[in-house]
Amino acid sequence: MVIVHQPGEAREGQLEGKATQPKRSNNVRYRGVSYVRPITAAKEAVTVVELAEVLTTLSKRGAEWVGRCPLPDHEDRTPSFTVNPEKNVWFCHGCVRGGDAIELYRLAEGYSEREAHVAAAMLLMEFGHEIPSRPPAWFRKQERQKKARDALEEVKVRSARRRLMRTFLPLLASIEDEGERQREAQLVWQDLEGPARLLVKGGGR
Repeated sequence: MVIVHQPGEAREGQLEGKATQPKRSNNVRYRGVSYVRPITAAKEAVTVVELAEVLTTLSKRGAEWVGRCPLPDHEDRTPSFTVNPEKNVWFCHGCVRGGDAIELYRLAEGYSEREAHVAAAMLLMEFGHEIPSRPPAWFRKQERQKKARDALEEVKVRSARRRLMRTFLPLLASIEDEGERQREAQLVWQDLEGPARLLVKGGGR
């Protein structure tokens, strides 16, 4: 049996789950300054009618605008897409979806829900508006969290290193001299730091 001495490491403790928060409306489902600022700016700068007129042909019917649904995964043969300019919302009676200007742009351009802030930023740019910059508080928060992120990355690196080390155990076991086996094991452990970091960086993309 090959015994390879590796630096001792504390096990990660499990965080206690937080109390379930009350369900909130879709209007506040986005979290974080970098998410909220472009979304808020886009809602204020671009109306649903302005965006819808770019995506499809609209005609006025009473208090609403009507047209074929512009979403790429809906072949709307009869106009079922409506826009209410007073409420600044849209709804498609064919595919049963609706929302604000960001939601319309997100679905039309194929962004995921997690990319809503990106969709909002692109919407602002397309209509000639500036994207709001991150406030100084955001950068201060990132600096405060840097030590924790670095520590977590080191944990990941050591974990990857141990997994890689296991692949070399059969080769090390074939070395008959115990002293040579231990020396080679230490060298392999040292050499695996670089590949382990590359694995962690590649997995974080």
